[in-house]
Amino acid sequence: MLATDRDQLPAAREKRPTDRDQLLNWIKSQPELTFLRKKANETRLIYDKKTDEITNRIKVYKEPTYKPNENKLGKLFELIWVPGRKLRGKAYGDTNFDMQLTQTSSIMSLSTVWDFICTYPVIYYFAKASGTLVLPISSLYAFLLLGMSNAAGKFAMNRSKDNNKTASFLLAVFFLLSLVKTLMSGVGIDLISQSRSIKDQAALNFLETKELNQKEPQQAYKDLLISSNKECERLASEQAKLDTSKRGQRRLYREFQEQMNKRPIFENKVEPKYLIDNYVTDLGSCTKKDLINSFIGKSALEDNKTLDAKNNLRNSLSPLSYSYVFHRSQYHNLFKGNPLAGSESNLEKYKEIFNGSNIDFKIDCLESDNECKGEVRWTNPGKAINEASTQFYKKIKNKEFDKLGFSFIGFVISILLSMTAVVLLFSASLNLKIRASRSNYIQALRNQIFTEMKDSNN
Repeated sequence: MLATDRDQLPAAREKRPTDRDQLLNWIKSQPELTFLRKKANETRLIYDKKTDEITNRIKVYKEPTYKPNENKLGKLFELIWVPGRKLRGKAYGDTNFDMQLTQTSSIMSLSTVWDFICTYPVIYYFAKASGTLVLPISSLYAFLLLGMSNAAGKFAMNRSKDNNKTASFLLAVFFLLSLVKTLMSGVGIDLISQSRSIKDQAALNFLETKELNQKEPQQAYKDLLISSNKECERLASEQAKLDTSKRGQRRLYREFQEQMNKRPIFENKVEPKYLIDNYVTDLGSCTKKDLINSFIGKSALEDNKTLDAKNNLRNSLSPLSYSYVFHRSQYHNLFKGNPLAGSESNLEKYKEIFNGSNIDFKIDCLESDNECKGEVRWTNPGKAINEASTQFYKKIKNKEFDKLGFSFIGFVISILLSMTAVVLLFSASLNLKIRASRSNYIQALRNQIFTEMKDSNN
C-alpha cells in the first residue's frame, strides 16, 4: 500500500490545480460574478482537433479585423444619461459597486435632464435673436449645457492623488451650473405656463407708473378743484350756523372767513396758476376754488364723460388691451401683436366719446403696421426673462404660492435633485473602490498577474 501510494504521488502532483484552474473555480463559486460567467457562456469558441497540444485546441473566436459600425445614437444617449460604469476607472470593479454608481449617475442625470426641460424656455428666449434658426440654436445651447454638467460631474469622481484638486474644482463647476439652472427652472416653466399672465402684469406695472406720474391734462387741477370746492362748502355751512349777535360766535365767524379766503399778500398782481402751483398750502379752500376756476373754467366739473368711459374700460379690459388702446406707442416698446384681435367691434361705440378729446384712443391696425399684427409677443426677449424672473421671485417672497402653480413645484424638485446629486457625487468620489478603479498600480498588478498565469499554462 505504501509503495503504491508512493508511486501515485507524482501523478497526484501533476493533477494539482493550476493557477488558472483555481481562478476559474473561484469565479464559478462567486455569486456576484454571475455576469462574468454569463459573458463567458455567450463567448463563441473554436475547437481545433488538429492541434497537438490539448490545452490549445479550444480558442476564442476572433472578431473580423474590420471595425463594426459604432452605435453613435447610444454614445449620444450616454452623454445625456451617464452610465454608472463611466464614473469609475477600469482597474477595478464589481457588481455591487457598479450598482451603487448607477444610482449616483441616475440621480445626476435626472437632475441635469430635469434642469434641461425647465430651463429650455429661458435659453430659447435668449436665442431668439437668431431668427428662424432659434429652435436648433437654442437646442444646441441647452444640450451643450447639459453635457457640460454631466461631464463635470463625471470627471469630479476622479480623486486620484494627482487629480484631487481638479476633481474638487469640477465638482464646484457642477454645483454652480446646477445652481444657475435651478434659479432659472421656475422662471422657465412660468414662461410657458403663464406667458399671458406675465405680459399682463408687465403691462399693469407700466400703466401704474405711467398714469401715476402722467395724469390727463389738467386732471391734477380738477382733483384739487373738487376737494377745494367740498371744503369751501363745508366751512360756509358751518359759518352759516353761527349767531353773529353773540360775541364768541362772531370771533369764530371771522376765523372761518379767514380760513376760507386766506391768500398770501403780494404787492404786484400774480397769475392764479402761479399761486396754485407755488403757494397752494397758503391758500384758503374757497380761494383755491376761485383761482382754479379762473384758468380751467367751471366746465371741468361737468365734462367727465370721456374720463368715466376711460375708467370703465380700465376695469373691463386686460392691462395688455388697455395699454394697446390708450398708450399704443408705449405699448410697442414692450410688445408686438394685437391683444384685441377679433374683438375690435366691441369698442366701436367708444369712438364717438373720445373723438375730439385730448385722450389717445386707437383700436385699429393699419395694413402697413406690422408691429400690431399677429399674437402678442415681446419686443425684447431679454425683457421677457427679466419680467418672468422678477414676478416669480416676488410671488415667492410674498408667499403667493397659489399663483405659482407647477413652476414652484418644478423649482423645488430642481433644488432637491441638484443637492442630492452634489452630495452623492462627493461621497462616492471618496470611496476607496473609486480610487482603486483608477489606480495605475492596481491596473499594472492586474496585468502582471494575468500575464504570469498565461505564461505558466503555455
